[in-house]
Amino acid sequence: MAKLPNIAANDSPALFLDFDGTLVDIVARPDLTQVSPQLIEMLDNIYRRLDGALAIVTGRPLADLDRLLTPLILPAAGIHGIEHRDSAGNTAPRCQITIPAAIRTQIKTLAASDQRLILEDKGHSLGLHFRQAPELETVIRTTFDDISATLGPEFFVQNGKMVLELRPAGINKGSAIEKFMTEEPFSGRHAIFIGDDRTDEDAFAVINYLHGYSVKVGEPDVESAAQFMLNDVAAVHTWLEPLSRR
Repeated sequence: MAKLPNIAANDSPALFLDFDGTLVDIVARPDLTQVSPQLIEMLDNIYRRLDGALAIVTGRPLADLDRLLTPLILPAAGIHGIEHRDSAGNTAPRCQITIPAAIRTQIKTLAASDQRLILEDKGHSLGLHFRQAPELETVIRTTFDDISATLGPEFFVQNGKMVLELRPAGINKGSAIEKFMTEEPFSGRHAIFIGDDRTDEDAFAVINYLHGYSVKVGEPDVESAAQFMLNDVAAVHTWLEPLSRR
């Protein structure tokens, strides 16, 4: 992986940003995440300078993202692309599949078995964080894999950083970016995506196909499809800052 080149607003980028691990540091619990006023101001400035060609592409639901970025309401893809909000503010789900009630109960029961486990119920998907109980990973992974096998090809298990998520197949961050790139003001621009973990690999692959910049945050990873790297969240902010200058 190479260091990401600098880019200016007049280079007409279409900028796509993951949230956790990219714009904000990952914390013990998703609900403990805080966003600084400086980050909100920087994103607002970039959005204006790029004539709206900035979108957040996240595993979080849009309602959660909006709460953290108040008062900003940006174009965004939530739940790995299941939710889509365009530049006009129109929001629509891209999936009608729901997790069966019995499976939902099974995962909730597993989450309740240890207070260190954190369940994220996103409606269309269920994520279970085991960051505070890493020794339970094997049990959790086996359970999720068994559930996925039972449900068949309509669902799959998404691996993240100390989290597993059961969600519908066929929609991901890559397909979310493809949709944005057919819309104004993103269409025809130089696509850039910055993300930090395995949930972002689909987006890296799409960006590479579009001859854009795919950027991995964190340690170099030979298995990643990303072309460029930034060391950490602070490095992401440093790279973005020139784009925010009016």
